[in-house]
Amino acid sequence: MGKHLLFITRHRLSENNGGANGSKGFIRCFAALFENCSIIFPELEDTASVIPSCYKLFPCHDGRSKIQKGLDCYRAILSPLARFALSHLKGHTYDVVVIDHSFIATKPLIRAIKESGAKLITIHHNVERDYLNDNRRQFSLAFRIPYIYYAKKAERDSLRGSDVNLTVTERDAEVFRTWYEGLNVYPWGNYEYKPIPDKTFARQTSTRTFIITGSLCFIQSLQPILEFVARYWPIVIAHHPDARLLIAGRNPSPKLLQVCAQQPAVNIIPNPKNMEILVQSADYYICPINAGSGRKLRVMDGLRQGLPVLCHEVALSGYESMQESHCLFPYHDEVSFEKSMEQMMTTKHHPQSIYQSFKEHFSIEAGTARLSEILKQNAII
Repeated sequence: MGKHLLFITRHRLSENNGGANGSKGFIRCFAALFENCSIIFPELEDTASVIPSCYKLFPCHDGRSKIQKGLDCYRAILSPLARFALSHLKGHTYDVVVIDHSFIATKPLIRAIKESGAKLITIHHNVERDYLNDNRRQFSLAFRIPYIYYAKKAERDSLRGSDVNLTVTERDAEVFRTWYEGLNVYPWGNYEYKPIPDKTFARQTSTRTFIITGSLCFIQSLQPILEFVARYWPIVIAHHPDARLLIAGRNPSPKLLQVCAQQPAVNIIPNPKNMEILVQSADYYICPINAGSGRKLRVMDGLRQGLPVLCHEVALSGYESMQESHCLFPYHDEVSFEKSMEQMMTTKHHPQSIYQSFKEHFSIEAGTARLSEILKQNAII
């Protein structure tokens, strides 16, 4: 019989966002390499339907009240998953345990995994320290202090306690390596959780339509979009007066609606029913995210529709290998933005080529091959 794997994820897999979709890709890559798989996950309606059938399901129900969650935060209990996993391990034995996001990695859980004889792998979706610093205003002050303290502690404990640490970008791996000497950390990446089909594109003419997608209420996403409209969009209009910008995503904030209402060439599309068709209608994709770590998965929204991507250099992290395909054009200030924009708009793009490059870099097959290489190197498979 093959080795037994336990995958523990904090992400709500039935949701459609970067963290959840990234985890769904990770789950499929591990399933391709292990015959016997189990998964602990937050219990939500329809979650089981997105998990491969080869996994044995162990849903974790969180029935705590808001008051109890607040009190637990001061007791280093940020999630019920760690306690649930500890109980689960008393009656189940595994060869490999994967913690999907360091947030779950309490010291008692790490100790229990190591004492069981299992190899521990932690997937770091980002540098949690940087993510929390960038989004600290998302939390109330009373909740913020213990939450950030214990989340950072869990990140440090998982880095030191894991047999293998996986990151989604080389940049994140480099940051972690500066913290601890000899750290066993490998850049792995993110991969599409659905098969990437063959596709043809009928796009013939350019209408100079740009598009930005993403959550329009989340601070780390909202602030860069507001900055882009104020600081960079006037540069586009100065060179291309007929250009227009679509901003599509979930729950646009009142401030964003107000700012964009003053820009006649900018249209907000709240909560679109079909984002794919909307992106297909554009000529160029923009990712203005200029903070945080990890890979910005929204860049894939453009690439999977064969669009060239104009992105802040922070959002380039994890996509560097695609620059050779002339798919991405980074910038960091007004001067570099103007240069990259003109380079992108004067380069002849073939949507089919961009899509093929995207497929080669981010398919489940590519992710599985990279994971197999890392695990063989560490004698885990």
